[in-house]
Amino acid sequence: MLQRSREWFSGLNLAQKVLAVLLAGLLAVLFLFSLSYLFTVAILSLVSGGRADSPIEEGAAPSSSASASASAERTVPGNKLSITGARWKGEKAVVEGTWEGEVSSVHCDLLEGGTSGKATRWWDRSVGTQMDWSRRTFTQEFVAAEGSGESLDPEASYSVTCVGSFSSGWSTGAQTQVEGEPPS
Repeated sequence: MLQRSREWFSGLNLAQKVLAVLLAGLLAVLFLFSLSYLFTVAILSLVSGGRADSPIEEGAAPSSSASASASAERTVPGNKLSITGARWKGEKAVVEGTWEGEVSSVHCDLLEGGTSGKATRWWDRSVGTQMDWSRRTFTQEFVAAEGSGESLDPEASYSVTCVGSFSSGWSTGAQTQVEGEPPS
């Protein structure tokens, strides 16, 4: 068969040979593209375990605090996180909240500039969220980090964002303004 192909090709004129080579190249590229597409689909299918019910596909909030409040309504029924209060209390900001569902952890961030603000480096990140598992409540105290060199702007507004990670792999969150005035 290779002999026949060679004879056929040698019987072509120059223009026909150029077209034949271009067509063969195009077919090779299409074949490689199709092969890589099928390979990618197979790998992604294996990695995702074939699950079509992953939290991201269903619209659950990812674990980033920026988009937590935007997607809070699109969660698995029974998984809910609410902030019940956020206020300045002396030299710290105190946030309290509740959850429904099988929460694994809650993480809160303090933002300067309101609900669309930027994260502040003022607070001590080693002070974590306190969980009361029996009452299904959480409390986060934002206290000044020693030696951070950061200070709070008494003129700025501050908000908190809290995200709950649930044992089912889902995340949801809430965001609210911190009431009162920050320490100066």
